[in-house]
Amino acid sequence: MKALTPIFLSLSLLSTPLFANDGDINPDTARAYQGYMLTFLWPEGQSSEHIDYKNVFTVDNLIRLPKESDEENISVTNNEASASSESTPFDNMEQKLDRRVTILANEKWTLIFKAPDDTIKKQFTSKQVKDGYPELTGDIAIKLGRYLESDIHYKHYLFDSFTQPEIDPETVNNNESNLFSQDIGNTESDVKAFEPALVLQLHMSNRTASKKVNYLDHPTIGTLLYFHPIELEDAMAAIALETMTPETGASLDYDELQSTNELFESSTKVDPPFIPQ
Repeated sequence: MKALTPIFLSLSLLSTPLFANDGDINPDTARAYQGYMLTFLWPEGQSSEHIDYKNVFTVDNLIRLPKESDEENISVTNNEASASSESTPFDNMEQKLDRRVTILANEKWTLIFKAPDDTIKKQFTSKQVKDGYPELTGDIAIKLGRYLESDIHYKHYLFDSFTQPEIDPETVNNNESNLFSQDIGNTESDVKAFEPALVLQLHMSNRTASKKVNYLDHPTIGTLLYFHPIELEDAMAAIALETMTPETGASLDYDELQSTNELFESSTKVDPPFIPQ
């Protein structure tokens, strides 16, 4: 792999918008890591501490995924992806924790910091989706300094079915009897089984050295973080491979990407961290 990397990079990276600028990444100052984050929800009743959820007054600005991303299809997609993609260091931990907690997200990123104090930002959503709304949305900013500094903002939603419209059975029967009726009154677009009703906004920060598993504690949301240093050329090759064979769907235009910070998964292999049993 490493022997072919210079040839591969010369053929692909230089023609890729991400690396079109020769001076964009200086190997003397740049550092690359594989980043992992596991986010989970503690069961109710595990803590006596009061958790303050706020009312959601409008859903206009909330993330809503495409209709095909509902809970059933998300589950199928994740199963297919996990079967075909390589495992992450937190997979074994996820299997153990899954018996007692709800796994919300198991993220993996290829990170290239161009120089000290460079910051990389990522966004993610939970696997759990109701009527297109993710149960958890998250933003993380990772800064390279003497340590790897993480700044995480979570929004965890509780849902209610109060938005389900009331349907008059007599009206439905009348509409069904009329073969030429254009207004059924309970079309799929009119029905919203769930909407976010309450939200917990949570801010977490952490500083850690690489190759060290960090746990960020909270009575509701638990987080595990781990960063593994990798060779710069391996990270660049992995990102270039993703650019050539995008897996994030038609909604993402790779010609508009401004930096490597916007690329997510990588096929780069790393040794898993030691996690106490």
